[in-house]
Amino acid sequence: MKKEEYLCDICKKEAKHKNLELQIIFLTEQQEGRNSEPYLDDAKIDLCDKCHQKLLKGNYIFARGAMGYNNYGFK
Repeated sequence: MKKEEYLCDICKKEAKHKNLELQIIFLTEQQEGRNSEPYLDDAKIDLCDKCHQKLLKGNYIFARGAMGYNNYGFK
């Protein structure tokens, strides 16, 4: 049997909160990955408990990247 492992999309530790559909602030356009004006878009991400708590305290998640290969983080 294949074991699936989910890692936090921000800090790469074990994710406890999987496939959360959240509104993210994107800093790059998603076709070519070029810098753009910040915009909101939905994304499914996995978070560990620590990053989930930080999100719940009012910190927004930002993303850079293109075509589903994004780097997520807090500012």
